[in-house]
Amino acid sequence: MWRLDPFHWMLKGVLRNFFDIISWQEVSFVNDNIVKHRKVLWLNVGSAILVIITLRSAESAIVGSLINALIAPVMVMGTAWFAVSFGGVPTKLMKVAMSITFWLFTAFTVSLTTMFLAVGFVSPLTIWPVLLLVYMSAIISCILYDTVDGLKVGLDDAQLKHSRAALLYYKSQGITPQEDGDVEGKK
Repeated sequence: MWRLDPFHWMLKGVLRNFFDIISWQEVSFVNDNIVKHRKVLWLNVGSAILVIITLRSAESAIVGSLINALIAPVMVMGTAWFAVSFGGVPTKLMKVAMSITFWLFTAFTVSLTTMFLAVGFVSPLTIWPVLLLVYMSAIISCILYDTVDGLKVGLDDAQLKHSRAALLYYKSQGITPQEDGDVEGKK
């Protein structure tokens, strides 16, 4: 099925540079993330069709109100989605993190798409290429960011384990790290 899916190939193209530099263990995550983004993009297409059908007969004042109403969800969902970092997620909770980012990215993408479509309906045709460039740049950068961030999963766990090991080693050597960064101990 994915062989016929245009979003699969678009995402493979957007993420092509990852496959040259990531380890074989990370390929699985990137492929899972492609599946997540494909689902979001298809939900987005379905939502966009409903929005276009609705906006075709809407008055300009209603479209303007819709644009104003969507500013908050775009900002809140976008901020929330970017604030969730895979780096703080323990590896064992990866499926939960994927679900959270799926729903946040869906909410952000659908509200952003709805706003851009509404802006398109009240904008002259000559501005549409600029709107499309802004929209596509936002979506592609979000997908790239989400993938880069996802490759950090378990990072906090690793840092915590390393820090604990370092502290045990320092203690065994009679070294006491202080809160201000200075070290007391063997001279």
